[in-house]
Amino acid sequence: MTNKRKPGAGNGAVMNDDLRRWIAEELLVGVPRDRVIQRLSSSGISGGLATAEVERAEKSPYFNAAGRLQARLAKRDWVLANQSRMNAADLTEVPRRDRIDPAEFFREFYHAHRPVLLTGLIEHWPARARWSLDMFEAEHGDIEIRVQDDRERDRDYEQNSDAHGRNCRFGDFIARLRGEAPTNDVYMTANNHDHNRRALAALWSDVGDIPGILRHEPGREGFLWIGPRGTVTPWHHDLTNNLLLQVSGTKRVRLASSAALPLMRNSRHCFSDWRTEELGVGPAAPGRPAVVEVDIGPGEALFLPVGWWHHVESLDVTIGLSFTGFAEGNDFYSHYASYGAL
Repeated sequence: MTNKRKPGAGNGAVMNDDLRRWIAEELLVGVPRDRVIQRLSSSGISGGLATAEVERAEKSPYFNAAGRLQARLAKRDWVLANQSRMNAADLTEVPRRDRIDPAEFFREFYHAHRPVLLTGLIEHWPARARWSLDMFEAEHGDIEIRVQDDRERDRDYEQNSDAHGRNCRFGDFIARLRGEAPTNDVYMTANNHDHNRRALAALWSDVGDIPGILRHEPGREGFLWIGPRGTVTPWHHDLTNNLLLQVSGTKRVRLASSAALPLMRNSRHCFSDWRTEELGVGPAAPGRPAVVEVDIGPGEALFLPVGWWHHVESLDVTIGLSFTGFAEGNDFYSHYASYGAL
């Protein structure tokens, strides 16, 4: 059954197009007609009118055409479910590779659409030795940066990220990171990139390259992620392959296969309706995907294949970067056609 509340529910409800749309959606996802009629009646629609409207929907050629499309989607879901089962059998934990050869990376993981934890790639970066809260405060504390703020009051803070953008002194932001209590209220993320890439341009001289895996594009690499212990990026997928890298601190990442899409409650864009406490690590179960977990520590990087679902939590104060500029093609978004419709 869909999770959407019936439009027009409550005393004195009248039939309208929003309610007719709800009827069609319920029937298309397999809710029994008697239950749809019952729920309509409980919302204030008379039993006779509720029955007539359901019958009207079932006889509509538009509804029948939608049913054919629903059947095609059901077959696609069957294919994805089979792929998801095979992914789950193959991936009970995320593999680790130290100083991986680029050819192996692209052959075994990038083109195979499999995540991998990479180590030994950035020890030569000045950022590994230099970046810390103390250094940021001493050298860049007066710079105006942009962060995501006031997130804890908003259940859908990630989906509403534009509304949470705030400018502040870098030093004031750092002071909030030094607090002992975990918090998800403030976080510098890729959503703040346009402002911070210019404001903190000096930091990029400390970012090196990963030859053969990333393209080296001076002045363009990386999205900064800086936050306190307790930040959570809820379940979602990206529209490109992504390399999530930790300079300091540790993040815990839960992963579900891209083929688990039919189970991920994807009602809007790239976001899942699963909440942190609802979808834990474990094998697949009816209505739930298989989920694996991996920690990314200082100097480590996690390759996130395009479309793979992930949930990220900071276990302590974290300073990290993410990259999409791989040495091989990574355009998986220019033909993404469902934005705005889903």
